[in-house]
Amino acid sequence: MGIYDTMVSDPVKPVEATKKPTLLIVDDEDGPRESLRIVFKDAYNCAMASTGSEGVKYAEKHHVDAAILDIRMPDITGIEVLQRLKEIDSNIECVMLTGYETVETARAAVRLGASDYLNKPFDVFTMRDLLQKCMARRLSRQAVAKELETLQQDNEEMSRELTDTKRAVTASVLSAGVIHELNNPLAIISGYAELLKRDLAALGKNDHSTAAHLQEGLALIQQEIIRCKDIAQRFLTFARSAGNEPQIVAVDELLEDAVSLIRAHPSRRRVEISRFISDRTMKIEAYPTEILQVLINLGVNAVQAMDGDGTLVLDAEPATEMPARYPMRSDAFDPTKPHLRIDIRDSGPGISPEMLPRIFDPYFTTKEKGTGLGLAIVCKLVANCNGALTVKSVVGSGTTFSLYLPRVD
Repeated sequence: MGIYDTMVSDPVKPVEATKKPTLLIVDDEDGPRESLRIVFKDAYNCAMASTGSEGVKYAEKHHVDAAILDIRMPDITGIEVLQRLKEIDSNIECVMLTGYETVETARAAVRLGASDYLNKPFDVFTMRDLLQKCMARRLSRQAVAKELETLQQDNEEMSRELTDTKRAVTASVLSAGVIHELNNPLAIISGYAELLKRDLAALGKNDHSTAAHLQEGLALIQQEIIRCKDIAQRFLTFARSAGNEPQIVAVDELLEDAVSLIRAHPSRRRVEISRFISDRTMKIEAYPTEILQVLINLGVNAVQAMDGDGTLVLDAEPATEMPARYPMRSDAFDPTKPHLRIDIRDSGPGISPEMLPRIFDPYFTTKEKGTGLGLAIVCKLVANCNGALTVKSVVGSGTTFSLYLPRVD
């Protein structure tokens, strides 16, 4: 029979290039193959092959978005076709059809990279819904890849700015800070990627619920990539001397985002993380990305200090009493004006009195592989937002960082 498109039966003519995605249907039976063509001809360019070898040859020469593969075929099995397609393009969404094989065979195909499987005779509506979900996953992956590519371009542009800038010393310090700032979101991305790998391994056991988890994981990864881009863009803005203004920020949303991202960090393990806010309508005047980074840096530091076991609480309330002294404060900080206090409180080992005065010094660290930049960056970001920072710590009882920021009534 050979390969043919939805319009002609010429075995050598490929699917015409249109804006529709291309669906490759590989089945040695005419009935199922033609049924699938009729179902999907309006939404896809359908290329059909009657043998596994023909399907592989088509994918080698043409772009394929998704494929429906019969497992049992006369030349090579659908499992082999699946493996070959994934070698050609790992992003091809593959759905397996099984009529004679056991369910375990189909599940084995899922473990090898298939998106899902259906038994013959298949239900048309189920097949349409399944392929729609597969394409949604593909679009999500493409969006993540595009964001990563944009992030790489931003990083390259940032490197060029560093080369050209005349403020070499300031740029050097900031570049080190930017690299450090990117570590936390990238660690979160790594953590979610590891969770996605586990979910992929479990697809054969609980296919539909796992697919939903994968979608959520991809969305969170994409969110972290965007945050990386924001950090990089903030550096580029500084390098170009382009000023910007602080924004009115809802504190409840900041705490919710911070807790969600700290929970996703690989170092968290058994640490219980919670938040409390006395008034959900409270707002501050600040740079949201910078304050979020401050909360994440302090939260991740606390999680790491507790070695993955303890409690971490982020709470916010109006600062009714201002401290007498501040280890760190902005030149523009005015304690006579209304402020909000955000506490980052942990149950960790605490900081010794000897070490406490030095924790904000650049490059000072007690970690074996630490850079000593985390709290120095926190200080700079808090200063940018006209805020102040205090710390209280008792050895064996934990540490509390208190962040003071201008409050908007």
